[in-house]
Amino acid sequence: MANLANTEQEKGLLDEINLEAPKAILERFSTLIRESGSEDEKIAADFLTDFLKKWEIPHQVHNPELYLSVPKKSYLKVTAPTEKEYRVKSPSFSVITGDEAVSGELLYISTGYAKGINDIFGTKVQGDLGDLKGKIVLTEGYPMPGKVQEFADMGATAIMFISPGNNIHEGICTTIWGAPDLDNVKNEPKIPVLAINKPDGGELIELSKSETVTLEFKTFLEKGWFNCPIIDIFIEGTEEPEKYVLLHGHLDSWHEGIGDNATGNAALIEMARILYKNRSKLKRSVRIAVWTGHSTGRYAGSTWFVDQFGLDLEKNCIASVNCDSPGCRWATSYEYMMWMSEVDEFCKEVVKDAVGQPSAGKRPLRAGDYSFNNIGITSFFMLSSSIPEDVLKEKGYYPVGGCGGNIEWHTEEDLMHVADLDILVKDIKVYLTGVMRAANATIHPFDFTRTADEFTETIQSYQDAAGTHFDFTPALDEVAALREDLAAFYQKISKLQELDISNPEVKQVNKVIEKLARILIPINFTKRGKFWHDSALNVPALPDIAPALTFGQTQEGTHQYKVLKTHLMRGQNRVVWALQEAREVLSYSQL
Repeated sequence: MANLANTEQEKGLLDEINLEAPKAILERFSTLIRESGSEDEKIAADFLTDFLKKWEIPHQVHNPELYLSVPKKSYLKVTAPTEKEYRVKSPSFSVITGDEAVSGELLYISTGYAKGINDIFGTKVQGDLGDLKGKIVLTEGYPMPGKVQEFADMGATAIMFISPGNNIHEGICTTIWGAPDLDNVKNEPKIPVLAINKPDGGELIELSKSETVTLEFKTFLEKGWFNCPIIDIFIEGTEEPEKYVLLHGHLDSWHEGIGDNATGNAALIEMARILYKNRSKLKRSVRIAVWTGHSTGRYAGSTWFVDQFGLDLEKNCIASVNCDSPGCRWATSYEYMMWMSEVDEFCKEVVKDAVGQPSAGKRPLRAGDYSFNNIGITSFFMLSSSIPEDVLKEKGYYPVGGCGGNIEWHTEEDLMHVADLDILVKDIKVYLTGVMRAANATIHPFDFTRTADEFTETIQSYQDAAGTHFDFTPALDEVAALREDLAAFYQKISKLQELDISNPEVKQVNKVIEKLARILIPINFTKRGKFWHDSALNVPALPDIAPALTFGQTQEGTHQYKVLKTHLMRGQNRVVWALQEAREVLSYSQL
């Protein structure tokens, strides 16, 4: 809980929010197509850095080579039973056909539309569909990598996704997070991928019900390594300057991309101005990063940043805060946000104190530039405010992955009308309060008893699914012991809140909290090791033991059954080991 003095200081910063720079950024960005690797993207980066130079804010512009796939054009024609051309697009990292048309028979397989944002990133195709060799599969949804991979494994020649509305939503279909390494370089999609709008997709569905439909198509994309600007701002704190909160968002866009993410860029630059002007009030530092390669490189910019500065991030980054799609019209609710368990109470207090509204946060998806999970950095926010559920229903909107819930997301219609400056001010207040509070708290305000509670619930759900087939008692016992140790730890450190950040005991406690994050976050969000990057597929809670949920589809005594049990034994070992490591860190805290 923030004390009164700190709350008054925060209010002073919020009162300084000025829309002069945000308005200028939105107006300029409405004239640019900020495609990564493009001249417009460089112009946009220069426009932002001109503000930083004018305000004399310390910053660097990195120009790394990022691995991107940039869609250019696609072509689709029905060749039988009649001839007709349709407007289609290809997502980033679709296989490139070039001028040689690919043909095949259309096969409609219904996988349904997403019912919520969590479903957008869903991967599972239901049932055994047999050999799809030679077929062009038509199905619903966005061109997400999980479905692309599954249909490719079934032998499909190509796959075409039906967008849920009148516009075709742009996207990216690779499972590789950022640039590939030697372990995943062969995991790019193996088939061409197309997207079509709902009316045209519906027409093809109806035609396929009564006739054998054959198609031919071409896909044109530019794939390779592109030099892209990444803006890196460092606003130094006064008491523990080497430690910092990392605030970030992406510069690049699909089309004009006002709601995704010009509004985020406007918010980041305005927050940089306010924080630098008030840097004497910052106890720790704030680092602000503006990425590129988000849309056409599967978070290539933030991944490069982690690769380049991973050791420093591991040592000094307190928390990661993502700023994407703030300030969009009708987005008045904070009850559809995302954050890790240890910041649940912290984030709810931040929103309440900043804008006087309730909020709720779910487990972060494998999305949104959350490139820091393998290091183990506490992260909060992904998207910002959202359109309330009743308004979405009233408007007949379907789930999207940004723009505050506006269905212009990832389309040519994400224009100036999507932005709402009054809502942008509210969202900036939320972000400023969260960043300032995390940077200035004497003791890092992250409660890992909440994480232990999440682990208990997760492990118990896996035990319920496993029944008598597998015993998760070792993990349940260890997490219960950790929960007790954490409760005792937080009880002891409560007396330190009034001390200075420079106090040796305070420093030791914060080191423990950071170490807890480095241990507990990776086992909950990753399968690969520190400094590597997991795939872009959704990650279930405690992923090493999540396959317990498949016992119901696995026949006892079979080879697959025994493989599953072997996997769970190894997975439980990793979980228990991490829980024991966390308890050891607490035992060495010398309180």
